[in-house]
Amino acid sequence: MLSSGINPWILLIALSSTIASFAQVLLKMSANEEHKNVIEEYLNWKVIVGYGLMFVGMGLTIVAYAKGVQYKNGPIMESIANIWVVLLSWYFFREPVTKKKVFGNILILIGIAVFYLDWAGISDSLAFLNTDWGTLISNMF
Repeated sequence: MLSSGINPWILLIALSSTIASFAQVLLKMSANEEHKNVIEEYLNWKVIVGYGLMFVGMGLTIVAYAKGVQYKNGPIMESIANIWVVLLSWYFFREPVTKKKVFGNILILIGIAVFYLDWAGISDSLAFLNTDWGTLISNMF
């Protein structure tokens, strides 16, 4: 673990989300194309590689959890995929990057920062915000 108490394997979950975002681009590219028949619609290189990347991403996430990443951290880092979707949609599909999308992504980054912030380092009176509430509540019962 890092000195901050964050398991470095959590970066594997961020990588997994990034890979899944690229997989979604391939799947959308394939969905936007005309296909001769149903077989070519589902058995073309973009679909096969896209689902292969999803499988790789899932494997990376499993490895990260097996290496001790707490389950509460996974969804936080997986939210990085939302940022990738905006960037990749702009690059590959020329979808506009609106103010709402930028604002939403800024909120995601702020949320990640707040989640991992060492509240006790700011003020002793805020140390209770570092509490793992799930563990605290489960220990009560």
